[in-house]
Amino acid sequence: MSRALRLAIVGCGAIVEYGYLVAARAVAGLDVTALVDIDMARAERLARQFAVPTVLTDLRRLPQDVGGVLIAVPHHLHAPMAVECLQRGLAVLVEKPLALTAAGAQEVVETARRQGVVLQAAQTYRFCRGAQAVKRVLEDGWLGSLQSVHVEGNFADTLPLASGFCWNREHAGGGILMDVGTLVLDLLAWWLGKLDVVEYYDDSLGGVEAECDLRLVARRPEGSVPVRVRMSRLRPLHDWVVLRGRQFSLRYGLQAKQGEVQLQVGDDGEYAFALDGGRQSTLDLFAEQLRSFKAAAAAGEPVSDAEAAVRVLELIETCYGRRRSLGYPWLPAGLLALAGR
Repeated sequence: MSRALRLAIVGCGAIVEYGYLVAARAVAGLDVTALVDIDMARAERLARQFAVPTVLTDLRRLPQDVGGVLIAVPHHLHAPMAVECLQRGLAVLVEKPLALTAAGAQEVVETARRQGVVLQAAQTYRFCRGAQAVKRVLEDGWLGSLQSVHVEGNFADTLPLASGFCWNREHAGGGILMDVGTLVLDLLAWWLGKLDVVEYYDDSLGGVEAECDLRLVARRPEGSVPVRVRMSRLRPLHDWVVLRGRQFSLRYGLQAKQGEVQLQVGDDGEYAFALDGGRQSTLDLFAEQLRSFKAAAAAGEPVSDAEAAVRVLELIETCYGRRRSLGYPWLPAGLLALAGR
């Protein structure tokens, strides 16, 4: 049997409290042995709740027997903390996004390469069995020539937040696109290949966006395929990815319908044929990601495509560089002009 991986978790926010610490209990051979957070009282409470023996406020004081680090702090700290841990020879799993910029993410990747240390970017959606089935369907050509892809994601926050960093553009890097959008874009690129930005709209008004609308093009062997992505934290959307092919169409569930895969015959047919690999919760996906990280750390070889995280950030930077307003019919034009929109 391989030796257990002793994991330190840096950051004790909601995603750690309600996600990683719960999921880690289901991963054999993974021991969370240290929590690091500047809020000692919060870290101590979680340490008691999840029986974690060591609590620290300083990343540099990690115990010598720690073999891996999960970085789940505010986004602007991801890259510098990842680089510091990689330089110390620790295997590193970084929550999304890998960095605030593509250049910052590339520095993290290059540090891991120079040090010969495992780096895994959080690409949680890839661990869904339904997503893996969609990838096989596309690779095997079941749908025929792909005609279009349409994504609607309903991503209202439901967890109590430990801090408000996500509403600060300097610390978060952006809104919904920089947050869960990194997972959606990674999934699409994993399925479809190279993506290019055509147009981008959001509601940021200079702050962090809660809604966005992207027009992309996937460069496929059969030609250019239009891809539209709409995401919102404010209103209910259909929560599906629909891939239309010349022979069949496929519908893949996001969030509440997570991992559900259905095939449709004809434009007006029912989605009657389902591929069911077993439903997975978000906690299941966190557990699969941790298992993957543990195996990578044991083998000394990364299994997650960290370079893909760089390409996703390049797409996001292009989107923000081309930002246009979604439109606010209830606001006077003068107010929008003051906001620079």
